[in-house]
Amino acid sequence: MLDLLKLAGILGLIIVLLRFQWNLGLVLILASAATGLLFGRAPVDLLFDILGAAVEPLTLRLIAIVLLITFLGEVLRTTLSLEGLVRSLGDLFIDRRWLLALMPMLIGMLPMVGGAMFSAPMVKEAAQGLDTSPERRTFLNYWFRHSMESVFPLYPSLVLAAGLMGVTVQTLTITQFPLFLASLAGGILFGLVGIPRVEPPGDGRPGRKETLRLLLKSIWPIALVLGLAILLGVDLILALLLTVAVLVAVHRLGPRRLWKLARRMSWGGALILVGAMAFRQVLETSGAVEVVSQAFSGLGVPLPVVVFVVPLLAGLLTGLAAPAFAIGFPIVFPLCGPDVVANGCGMLAYTGGLVGLLLSPMHLCLALSRDYFGASWGGVYRRMAPAALLLIATAAVVVLLK
Repeated sequence: MLDLLKLAGILGLIIVLLRFQWNLGLVLILASAATGLLFGRAPVDLLFDILGAAVEPLTLRLIAIVLLITFLGEVLRTTLSLEGLVRSLGDLFIDRRWLLALMPMLIGMLPMVGGAMFSAPMVKEAAQGLDTSPERRTFLNYWFRHSMESVFPLYPSLVLAAGLMGVTVQTLTITQFPLFLASLAGGILFGLVGIPRVEPPGDGRPGRKETLRLLLKSIWPIALVLGLAILLGVDLILALLLTVAVLVAVHRLGPRRLWKLARRMSWGGALILVGAMAFRQVLETSGAVEVVSQAFSGLGVPLPVVVFVVPLLAGLLTGLAAPAFAIGFPIVFPLCGPDVVANGCGMLAYTGGLVGLLLSPMHLCLALSRDYFGASWGGVYRRMAPAALLLIATAAVVVLLK
């Protein structure tokens, strides 16, 4: 119980500081220090944990990816590629509001940390002329970016979950298809519904050939990144560098213009990444998640609640799918019996981890999207909470029907 109170205090500290508009990166570093001290980590070891997390190769790699994605977005905007992409898709889709969901979903096919920053400039461009608040734009970009989290086979977290459940990825995808439908429904009901439709002009709409030509002209940089990274297996950093280099060459962007674009970028994401990685490192080295999860499962709480809440807790603390599943599943599955998919424990555990990471302020896609659109935390969560409840209700119904 004491460990649970410690955890509650840390989460409370995070919430309070975020309410006062503190930078999330700084909040996470402070939360890392508080977690380490409360769970018995020596101050010197704690300092090395934080500094080590800041300079470890994975952190530097994530910073490079996010900054390159942000810079690519600035280049696409300044070369009018984003405007052309949105205009061409808007001509193909009479109701432009669907672009706010379609583009994050398409970019969501590229599984990468902080990937919502790829689609954020597209959502911002598509939202021009539509009555959408920063909070709604953040929700749409973030939620639809992760709408395929439970079924898309290229997500490493789905592969990990299938392995921990002892089933194939195909089996897990079919089993969890209701979660995908619920995710789409949540995004539509709490994101798209309520946006006034802007009627397209009756005359002067370009022909289909002209529209497709503009679409190809605008979308090729994004297609190049996805093709290199997914189809050819090129490292994402290299794929982004190559795409930026080709764009610079094609549009003849000189050093002065590139420097101007770099100065317009938001660099706050780097600190958020450092804070998130430091927090994850301290959670691992101090054993906080394992201790708290085991304490929770030992309180005599009903099994379905334990199966759902333990991965939820791991997801909230880390904001990452892999730790939510890797930490939560091994704790709860031994309590469930041999076939966790057939008895519904797999669905409950996966939904708990998914909801936890989606609602976690430590989730980089959420933190970076909110920072990009300048949204308030409260406004974003007012949209995410009912969408998350829909996911939970869907999982509960599926399990009850088994």
